[in-house]
Amino acid sequence: MQSRRRLSMAIAMAMAWVALLAMVLVQPTPAAAGRPLRAVMISPYGKGVPFDSLAYQGLEDAAEKHGLQVKLVEARDQSEYESQIQAMAELGYDIVFALHDYFAEPMKAVAPLYPGTTFILIDSQVDGGLPNMLSVAMEPQEGCYLAGIAAAHATQSKKVGFIGGLDHPIIIQFLAGFEAGLHSVDPEIDISVAFSGVFDDPVKGREMALAMIDRGADVIMHAADFTGVGVLKAAAERGVWGVGVDLDQSDVAPGHVLASALKDARGAVRAAVQMVVEGTFEPGVMIYGLEQGADLVAIPADLSFYREHPEVLAAIERAQEEIKAGIIVVPKTTKTR
Repeated sequence: MQSRRRLSMAIAMAMAWVALLAMVLVQPTPAAAGRPLRAVMISPYGKGVPFDSLAYQGLEDAAEKHGLQVKLVEARDQSEYESQIQAMAELGYDIVFALHDYFAEPMKAVAPLYPGTTFILIDSQVDGGLPNMLSVAMEPQEGCYLAGIAAAHATQSKKVGFIGGLDHPIIIQFLAGFEAGLHSVDPEIDISVAFSGVFDDPVKGREMALAMIDRGADVIMHAADFTGVGVLKAAAERGVWGVGVDLDQSDVAPGHVLASALKDARGAVRAAVQMVVEGTFEPGVMIYGLEQGADLVAIPADLSFYREHPEVLAAIERAQEEIKAGIIVVPKTTKTR
């Protein structure tokens, strides 16, 4: 009798432990329980280059709007990209951002291991084919087309320069748009092209720009991140025009930055976070352009050039409307090198 009573008590205690364990297992995660979402951005350059800095500003904007906890991580060694992404997922970040194509394959390798984490690749068009991975691309050619219109009106020598970081398809999109904008105004304008091979060397950018100026270029555009700061400084040094990219770079060389072709990384990151917060996240590839609210070009308001030539602003505005309407389709490729 006593043994039967002890057996009953043991069974009851076991059932109680099972019930308690079940309660623990079905408790909501901290995020579901109301803790702030946590997002991290992994960059190969950190805040040392304009584009990466702009992207992180977008994450900071989202943090302010949605109450996120955010962090920036630099990953300088390409061999560590995959381990960095995995480390951030292991630390429990809800959203893991990474910048540029370099992180595409590492992110594709890690994302399946963490189905509860959202992985977002900025500045890439790689479709990971995974339900928790999104690539967001900001195609630069349209903004560069508008900047090219300004450059075509500003050049007096009809010699224009372009300095890219690498001979890479994304950088070629900058060149293709700029060249198309130039030649939409004047097909006779000559464009010289060079590639620095690096994105974080303003000294090299300055030297390359000075060489182009010595050969007669009086407008030079860059697509070389921090290397391009040297390009704009050289333009100011020699009294010619520079064209910035990614963000409004008029403060780099005041009075000498004709325009900046915007690659709206800040807006793209904000839009991506918004989708996660609102529960409208869709994996695959998203192009962040005019239809999504991207800004394409920054015109310094205080430049006398535009006061003296209001027709240039009118031409830029007209082209922007025609791009929106599909009347102008800006090329992404060019044979010019």
